[in-house]
Amino acid sequence: MQDAAKFTDTLAQTAGNLLEALKAAGGDASSWDLKLKLHLSSSALYLALGWLASQGKIALYPKELNFRVVLTEK
Repeated sequence: MQDAAKFTDTLAQTAGNLLEALKAAGGDASSWDLKLKLHLSSSALYLALGWLASQGKIALYPKELNFRVVLTEK
């Protein structure tokens, strides 16, 4: 049970870092740019993006092989 709580905390922290990076980028960035900037694995990136999208904090738009990530709350 503690491992699940620890993972959720890590995911929440990653999502927070993504929000900060997105704000610093003017509210619009590619998933690839965010992945490189924050040194994230693809799994961590997409889990955090899914978390933020489910909360309505970001919108995702397909862009070639990646996604355009747009902040919905400025």
